Formats: sequence, structure tokens, C-alpha cells
Amino acid sequence: MAVPKQKVSPSRRNMRRSHDRAISQSFIEDKKSGELRRPHHIDLSTGMYRGKQIIAKKVKKIDADAAQTDNATIEAPASK
Repeated sequence: MAVPKQKVSPSRRNMRRSHDRAISQSFIEDKKSGELRRPHHIDLSTGMYRGKQIIAKKVKKIDADAAQTDNATIEAPASK
């Protein structure tokens, strides 16, 4: 079984760990829509990549019952 001969010093340990950090992701502003997106990735809001339509936008379906319940307002009791 391999056993280290000496204790690893904090300096050497920290130097080894210097590359184990989480890096922040870079974002660019889309030329047409103005929204932020990652470089070399599809713009999910429009479905475009390099000027070509890759994925079609999904149309949200609204049920009649759901639309009526969403429009209903609940009034708060009057406060003094």
C-alpha cells in the first residue's frame, strides 16, 4: 500500500487545488434579439444558430378554464 513519506504542506496543497475552482460562464448579447446567450449555443428564445432557424418556437396553448381562473382577482380586506 502506498504511504506518503511526508505531510503535504498547506502551500503545496493549495497550489495543487488552484485549478479546481468553478469558472463563470461567459455570455454575449445576441445581435438581433438583444438577449444574452452563451457563445456557440442556440438562442432558446428564437431558436436561431448562426443565422439559421434550428428549432421551431413552441406555441403555448391556453385552456378556456385556465384563462378564466387566471383573470379572477382576489381583493384583500380593507386595512385600517
